[in-house]
Amino acid sequence: MKKQLVLAAACALAISMPLVGCGGNGGGTASTGDDAAQSQSGGDFDAVEAYYGQWHGYVEITGETVYGTSGGVEAMLDVYLEQDGSCSVEPTEAHSDLLTDEGTWEATEGEITLHLTDGDIVMTVTSDEKAEANAADFGIADFDTILFDFYG
Repeated sequence: MKKQLVLAAACALAISMPLVGCGGNGGGTASTGDDAAQSQSGGDFDAVEAYYGQWHGYVEITGETVYGTSGGVEAMLDVYLEQDGSCSVEPTEAHSDLLTDEGTWEATEGEITLHLTDGDIVMTVTSDEKAEANAADFGIADFDTILFDFYG
C-alpha cells in the first residue's frame, strides 16, 4: 500500500511539471528602423525580428524521491517584448509575489536589456531560442539563474 502511494505521488509530480522547450522561432515581422527596440550590431541584425514575443522564464529544480534524485523545472514568469519597444514582466499565478513591471527593451545579438520601472535587467541570449538572467533581478530567492525559452 505504501509503495503504491509513493508511486502515485511520483507520477502526479511528473505529470504536474510544466512543459518547457516548446518554443519555436515565431520571430515576427521585421519593423522599420525607428522602433525603440531596434539595435544594430554588425549591420544586419534586427532585434525586433530576432527577439520580440513571449519569453517563458523558469528555474531548474531537483529533489530527492525514494527512487533517487529527481529534477524538473518550475515556471516563474513571462517576459513579453513588443514590436514597438515596450515590454512587460508577468509572474505565473503560482508566483504572483514576483516582479510585475513594464518598461521598454533594446537588444544586441547577445543581450536583451529590459528598462523597467524598478531598474534595468539584462538577459543573456545563449542560443536562438534561449536566454538566462540573474534570478534575484526578478525577485526570485534561492536560485542563481532564471532560464528563458522563446515562445514567439
